[in-house]
Amino acid sequence: MHKKLFVEGLLGKTFKILNGFPSYITFEQKEKPTGLISEQDLTNLLDLCSKWGLERIGVSLERTAAEFDYLSELFLRNGFEHFSSRIEVYKDLTNLDKGETPFTYAALADQSYSESEFKSLWESCMSGSDNKPSSLTMDQHLMSVKSELGEDWEESCHVYYLQNNPIGISIPHLEPGTMDEGRLFYFGLIPEARGQGFSTALHLQSLLTLKEMGATYYIGSTEIANKKMKRVFEKNDCITRTQTESYYKYFSN
Repeated sequence: MHKKLFVEGLLGKTFKILNGFPSYITFEQKEKPTGLISEQDLTNLLDLCSKWGLERIGVSLERTAAEFDYLSELFLRNGFEHFSSRIEVYKDLTNLDKGETPFTYAALADQSYSESEFKSLWESCMSGSDNKPSSLTMDQHLMSVKSELGEDWEESCHVYYLQNNPIGISIPHLEPGTMDEGRLFYFGLIPEARGQGFSTALHLQSLLTLKEMGATYYIGSTEIANKKMKRVFEKNDCITRTQTESYYKYFSN
């Protein structure tokens, strides 16, 4: 935790910090920054992250923000590479009605399946995705869930079933540091379940779960090239809010 506090002291005026220690750390540009990071702030951050043995730093910038050109040039100049262009969507959950879906689900906390089984299903869901492949191992993905979501992380790791057969996973949670912002850390179907119209219904089921958790609105995102997920957002009445650009820097430790 002390490492995250160090990082917040350097970049917290411009970015929200997502804790992926010990493998990585990610920054999301704040809607209302209280100031701009300097070249020296970024240099100090890179020195710290290298000493800590992090593998990667990721940053997400809002394309339409007034600070975009300054920040994108700053990160590119310091060894970051552009990774992807994404859209971010919003949906008000306050009037979301509980509909009928054909799915049931169980959380990892229920102990109806193991961490290993959950990672295997997650890896299957990521296989053949229209999003760019991740550089993280499945162990690192799960570690990032534990780091970002805290002690109740197992409650958010859901496997969805159709007639007792697993078809996909979803990781709904309240965004740390907020009281009512719902997000899906991950959402996807196994390859055998794709192309059958399940994605929209499963996404809606995940939104209902977020509402049950106390979320009053949902923030989601996908790569601009992922037409299938964009259609899911549209069918579930999500509103495109902004476009973001993500940049990564890798350390050779």
